[in-house]
Amino acid sequence: MRKLDLFAAAMLLATATPAFAGDPAVKPDESAVPSVSLSGGFDYSSGNYGDRKPTDILVGLTSLSVTAGDFLLTASVPYLTITGPSFVVVGAGGVPVLVTPQPGATTTGRSGWGDLNLGITYSLPSEDLDDFEVAVSMRTKVATADASKGLSTGATDFSFYVDVSRQFDIWAPFVNFGYRVPGKPSFYSFDDAPSFSVGTSVALDSNLVAIASYDFDGSISSTLADAQQIFASLTWLATDDISLTAYAEDGLSSGAPKVGTGILISLKIR
Repeated sequence: MRKLDLFAAAMLLATATPAFAGDPAVKPDESAVPSVSLSGGFDYSSGNYGDRKPTDILVGLTSLSVTAGDFLLTASVPYLTITGPSFVVVGAGGVPVLVTPQPGATTTGRSGWGDLNLGITYSLPSEDLDDFEVAVSMRTKVATADASKGLSTGATDFSFYVDVSRQFDIWAPFVNFGYRVPGKPSFYSFDDAPSFSVGTSVALDSNLVAIASYDFDGSISSTLADAQQIFASLTWLATDDISLTAYAEDGLSSGAPKVGTGILISLKIR
């Protein structure tokens, strides 16, 4: 499960009843009044991405969401601290990419605000789909970060996703299909790439939800392998308005971070 998917899931869980807390595609009861949620946290990942030297990325996460009926609108801006070879930059969906690898390149440190991420999700009425939950999403990464510091490719990217899930008692298996269309920076050529996730959530208690998934991200760079990883998270619904999420991931390929972990807190403010 990708970070932006987890953000959307955490913000829905912050306002969901236990019956709806099983899966990111499941939405709480609709209301005539839009609900507003704020999320924040930290994410750490480390990987070699095919190089001999590791790249460590620490991200300060901030996101705002508005839920209105069947629509979810999100906006987020990360603060990045990157330590690693200078040719590793942050690409579409926050996935590191290698640009003109240089053997023996010096490890550098850089930090600053990342690109602005905007998203919209529409959840189809489940009563028309034999209780299946289907959500379609479009996201864009607007090139607002400093590309000269490796915090962005300097191009605006787009991505499209379809989530399908179904509730079976405490279980909610899901599958996600995506397609990323990276921008075209002047210094390098990136390719379109598919992605998918398959997994399940399980309600361990009335206020405790676990999620596990296998994630695949096709590489947008010819110098980097496809990313494959195992993801797991645990969310505690502390109150009707607050949820806490801890997660970890283990890379299965050279194109994914070897390890990753993070924590999120989501608060309903309206």
